[in-house]
Amino acid sequence: MADHRTAPAAAPPWPVRDVTDPRELRALAHPLRFALIDLLQEGPLTATQCAERLGESPASCSYHLRQLARYGHVRPAGGGQGRERPWRVREEGIRWDESSPSGRAAGRALGDAVDEFRFESWRRYRAGDAAEPQEWRRAAGSTDIVAWLTPVELNELEQTLYDFFARFRDRAEDAGARPDTARLVRFFAYAYPGGAGGPAFGETP
Repeated sequence: MADHRTAPAAAPPWPVRDVTDPRELRALAHPLRFALIDLLQEGPLTATQCAERLGESPASCSYHLRQLARYGHVRPAGGGQGRERPWRVREEGIRWDESSPSGRAAGRALGDAVDEFRFESWRRYRAGDAAEPQEWRRAAGSTDIVAWLTPVELNELEQTLYDFFARFRDRAEDAGARPDTARLVRFFAYAYPGGAGGPAFGETP
């Protein structure tokens, strides 16, 4: 599910919870915890399985999964005990406001952690994309589009993306609904006002 820094004007087609507690924001900003949330998007996994995938120790993954469970970001999937207990990721998106006085520092720290994780995920894919099938190499990619838009039009763009991904929500829980060639795809984009008329790199507006 999507994570937002601020409340979007567009309406996501899935539940979204506002995170306002600075303690929860700080808990989420830990890089391993965000990696665990992302990994569990693939389906329930145990702490041991997470450790194997992330190159961490089972004890560390088990600890951080329990911390995430305190705030409802993961929950037991049923069965197993201890580090062999499978965990499931939350089914809702979250959003937080970096501009609020009480949560500014914690929200900014989480935003920075999210950015770093997303870009590092892209770098890892690019480092190994030579091993991907040709059809996936052609389908994957990044782009940088510059256009003159109004706030309303930018909101319409975001809503169009939400509506597109809403078509595939049933595939998250129902493996039988996934086409044979489907894989878990991570999509992220950044859209913001800027360009020639904005501040130069390194300057603050």
